[in-house]
Amino acid sequence: MVTETQEGTSLILFIGMLGMFFLALAIVGFVIIYRRRLLKQQMKLQEQKIIHQQQLLQSAVKIQDDERKRFAADLHDEIGGGISTILLSVERIKKEQIDQPEIVSKSQNVRDQLNQLLNKVREISYNIMPPTLEDFGLNEAISDLCYSISESSKIHIDYEWNGDEKRLDFSQELALYRIIKETLVNAVKHSEAETIKITIENSTESFKLTIKDDGKGFNTETVQKGAGLRNIKDRALILGGLIDITSNVNSGTTIHVHLNKENV
Repeated sequence: MVTETQEGTSLILFIGMLGMFFLALAIVGFVIIYRRRLLKQQMKLQEQKIIHQQQLLQSAVKIQDDERKRFAADLHDEIGGGISTILLSVERIKKEQIDQPEIVSKSQNVRDQLNQLLNKVREISYNIMPPTLEDFGLNEAISDLCYSISESSKIHIDYEWNGDEKRLDFSQELALYRIIKETLVNAVKHSEAETIKITIENSTESFKLTIKDDGKGFNTETVQKGAGLRNIKDRALILGGLIDITSNVNSGTTIHVHLNKENV
């Protein structure tokens, strides 16, 4: 009788311990599942936050770009047109007073100054919103930009476009153009480079941009907060693209931008 009681007690203890084990296992499993779900929710919220930030940034930049476009048009048409009208008036006065050398000379001086001002207005308008980009696309706009910077500096720029020449969305082209322009301007100001190589690989699936110079380079750990790098990274973020900037002192700088078109 005692033996049966002991066996019953042992069985109860065994079943209890087994139940405790499965209960503990269930609790551990529940905690693991809960943590995984919590992690997924956190990741989802983080992704939504990034997407929301990107959308806000895109909206802000689009507003700025639209405003720049209007300003560039007004500058070119209104101010440039007004200067052109004054130039015609000065030229008419010059012809009417041809028998008065002093007036002719002063008119010529005014005409020369107005021409310089008109060229400056056109240059500013072009820099704000390059018409080549809107009319002919990114490839032609980059070609013009490289030629202009090469002519005004001692840096040789080697530019190569490979693959499809089908145009991207204008906002994407504008962001890429400004990334390239910002990079080239920074190189001219700071890199002391002799050569810059720009390569574009454009396919149906992706757009890859590589800009490499042979300049003095910099320490990426100490120059992360520079306005130029920040502008470049912000525009890459607007594109939804990946950007990688590598540089070492005395070893030049390389910038890679990768845009996955399938995710755009």
